[in-house]
Amino acid sequence: MTMIVPVLRTWMRAVSEISRAVNVAEPLEDILMRVAELARDLIGFDFCAVMLADPAADRLDITGWAGLSKDYLTRLRNDSSLCIHPDSADADSPAAQAFREAHTIAIPDVRRDTEVYGRLSLSSLQGYHSLVATPLKGAGKPIGVLVGYSAAPRRYGNADLELTELLAEQTVTAIHAAQFRARREWAEEQHHRLMQLVLDEAGLAGLVDALADVLTASVAVIDTEDRLLAAAGERAAGWQALPRLPAAPGLGYATRHIEDEGHDAWVTPVVICGEVAASLWVLGDQAVPDTTRRRLVEQFALVVGIEMLTVRHALEIEERLSGDLLSDVLRGESLTRPRVLRQRGTALGFDLDHARNVVLFAGEGIQDHVAAIARYTRNAVRAKVLATSYGDDVVLLVPEVRGLPGALDRVRQQLPGPLVTVISPPVERLGDIHSAYRAASGAARLRTGGLVDLRDLSVLGLLLMADTPSVYLQRLAGQLIAPIAEQDERRDAQLLATLRAWLHSGFSVAQTATALTVHVNTVGQRLTRIEKLTAQDLKLADTRLDLQLALHVWDILHS
Repeated sequence: MTMIVPVLRTWMRAVSEISRAVNVAEPLEDILMRVAELARDLIGFDFCAVMLADPAADRLDITGWAGLSKDYLTRLRNDSSLCIHPDSADADSPAAQAFREAHTIAIPDVRRDTEVYGRLSLSSLQGYHSLVATPLKGAGKPIGVLVGYSAAPRRYGNADLELTELLAEQTVTAIHAAQFRARREWAEEQHHRLMQLVLDEAGLAGLVDALADVLTASVAVIDTEDRLLAAAGERAAGWQALPRLPAAPGLGYATRHIEDEGHDAWVTPVVICGEVAASLWVLGDQAVPDTTRRRLVEQFALVVGIEMLTVRHALEIEERLSGDLLSDVLRGESLTRPRVLRQRGTALGFDLDHARNVVLFAGEGIQDHVAAIARYTRNAVRAKVLATSYGDDVVLLVPEVRGLPGALDRVRQQLPGPLVTVISPPVERLGDIHSAYRAASGAARLRTGGLVDLRDLSVLGLLLMADTPSVYLQRLAGQLIAPIAEQDERRDAQLLATLRAWLHSGFSVAQTATALTVHVNTVGQRLTRIEKLTAQDLKLADTRLDLQLALHVWDILHS
């Protein structure tokens, strides 16, 4: 009993010394150097080494030591560290075996085991003849090895092995505590960095760049409409190939590990007001995070959500101001105070003097989709637009862009229900916008669906701008063109084609015959037939104008 008490006191002092080193936040390397010294004092080793595995568990690196010579350390690290899974026995060591098999290896006399462990051939350089290698057992698997060396051959008893293993357990506790402290300090540092980015208004791109830098990985933020909002890192460039997240009831907002066709990534939902608005992807060799890194990613996802909410709020304000401005323009205020309207447009980043098209969407419940229409159109034409709910329609002011009809067709495909979309006659100046809207509105009342482009229908556009009742225009087309079209449908008489060519040629029978590749007599017979069907005299200028207008209206109704 009298011998046990001093040993126990010595042991407790050693444990306290290790604990103090951890509590005062000494570097891990210093703590492991202290452990190596304590192993010599407590267990009677002449030399000692604490080796930790690299992240891939391929090699052991001597992180702490006591009594080992510089030459020995250099030779032992000739491949930068000890190989845990060597290709041959010449490169094996008791430390590597203890790590692989997760149990203590004791060598009473290294001279008898030199052929088994090639690394023991270096024992003469340090001058030891026996050793004990004990694994540092972490949660489920070793994280390193504690190795004690004795200068003389030594048969280690149970007490020696128990003390070595007990010290190894204390060392693991110290390592975990030091690593936890380091991770916590790292996380706090990154949190402060994150908050500073928010204060500096770095924006979504700045946040994503910072996260990619911190994690040494690629990062992408993708919204629920499958659009890339921000990305950083090499692998983020291939975000289109990422697996799409299926609906997964019960998973809630948890961070998930995704493995699909070679992708190894973590994805965290970005939640705004209780709804998932986007997903934050982390990809790359360092993608799989530990608990600390995962919490950091989730913190970033929270801030990304706040940033998206801020952007959304700013966009809503801009959309409201844009809608108010366009409503004032449509009410004709551009005719009474154009300078004020121009100033408001400039503040919103929109030049009213360069607006070239009024676009109108008409359909049941269309006003409920004004924000979506504005967003879809903005993305389709790749330009800033003004949008508002006006009357029963949604009206947009769009600058000159190429392929506008095709872009608007793509917008229509994303909206529910039958819709009419009208592109107004060209807008040349601010004062034209009000009249262009009236023309588009009049054309919309002639159709129940589809797209109407008034930019090439100058006469009809002028009449629509003048608020000619759309019912009258429909009646005109029905009286003059419908009988001709019905005759064509029954007998394939080519009367409409003949009328169209005759009007286009400036009322020339010869040019019409050439255009249609028929005899002039055939054209004459067809025109006579048209006169009978319409009960109109084609020689009269009024009749010709009515037919031209009616044909334009017919084209809108049946295009």
